[in-house]
Amino acid sequence: MKQVTLLPVYMKQFSCIGGDCEDTCCSGWRIDIDKATYKKYKNVREPGMKTKLSQGLKRNRAQADTSGSYAYINLDSNCMCPLLNEKGLCGIQEKLGEHMLSSVCATYPRVLNSVDSIAELSAKLSCPEAARLALLNPGGIDFEELEQDIKSEWIVAKSIGKQETTFKKELLWKLRVLAIDIIQNRKMAISDRLIMLGLFTDKLQKYLGDEQYDQVSELIKEYYVKMNHEGYIDSFNQIKINLKLQTRIITELVQIRATMGYSTDKTTVFHNDMVAGLTLGKNEDDDIRELIERNFSLNYKNHYQPFLGKYEFILENYLVNYIYSSLYPNITKNDVFDEYIQMCVLYSIIKIFMIGIAGYNKGLTPDDAVNVIQKISRQVEHNSKYLNHVRQLLKEHHFDTLGHLATMVKDSEVELLNLV
Repeated sequence: MKQVTLLPVYMKQFSCIGGDCEDTCCSGWRIDIDKATYKKYKNVREPGMKTKLSQGLKRNRAQADTSGSYAYINLDSNCMCPLLNEKGLCGIQEKLGEHMLSSVCATYPRVLNSVDSIAELSAKLSCPEAARLALLNPGGIDFEELEQDIKSEWIVAKSIGKQETTFKKELLWKLRVLAIDIIQNRKMAISDRLIMLGLFTDKLQKYLGDEQYDQVSELIKEYYVKMNHEGYIDSFNQIKINLKLQTRIITELVQIRATMGYSTDKTTVFHNDMVAGLTLGKNEDDDIRELIERNFSLNYKNHYQPFLGKYEFILENYLVNYIYSSLYPNITKNDVFDEYIQMCVLYSIIKIFMIGIAGYNKGLTPDDAVNVIQKISRQVEHNSKYLNHVRQLLKEHHFDTLGHLATMVKDSEVELLNLV
């Protein structure tokens, strides 16, 4: 059905490249099946697919009948969907047709939101092709509103509709535009833009908590002035970080994810390469934390900093896509600062993986950066259990303050080079 749709321009170019893709969306995670699709699969008569479905389709008794997780596909011993054909393509689509795909499979990697009856379409960057299209545009991410075919089987991830007041919906729109404008403000380093967004979000949270919505409009105006104020922008250069604390926090976040196990062998190898890049020259009597701090600093100076000088737009595009697809800052929720914490966690993990991989490869290319973001999107961004655990852990250790989050994300050339 044709519907007025807001989308980033890269979505006009996106289409699944199927067997040419270096990854597969049919492995490494549980594939949920909605009730309607479950019933269709139970009535399949095609002999080959009927056998595969009878073996792989499992009812999820813990979920309600209306849940999108009514059933699931049990992965094989290689963590692959058992319904794939010998070429690694979807057997359901090949044998039964696209209309037989489950809602999850039909939607991915698209993210469909509905805001005041307007469809908003974007993509998960865990898809390599979507990641390339979204991240590699040096001009940044632009948006268009047009008539778009929105399929009825696509899942609506988030919906903000009639239950919200017109005032709040208009305010949400202005807040989202400001958040993207801050991240796309190339007068500032990307980490400083993220910190500026945190300063704004911190104030926004206070006003929302006190229900001072009239103050939010003034806050938006204030930050548009600050974005163009040379003295304010220069003040971010005075922010100093504690490198020991930065590397400690981020490496512990990464280690927590590693202990949970990765869903593919490729990601395990990728993780090991990152670790190797941060522990170069390791001897038995080395203090591992000091070694990581030193290699972090060296890799930053020799590889990551020069990379940012040319390709900082890749991280900008990642954050813009994340902000847009997550409806950040979603004031219909209780805690917008929690959303900011999650963004900082994701950004910090991407950063340390890039720095580690840069050390391992003796350099960092745009393709390397896209590969890092794609894998972190898949293994971290999709893992709500991990993200919830990390947010709780940061709160328990009182690391959920703006100061600590700034320490996690800030790039500080002076501080880093002093350690070399």
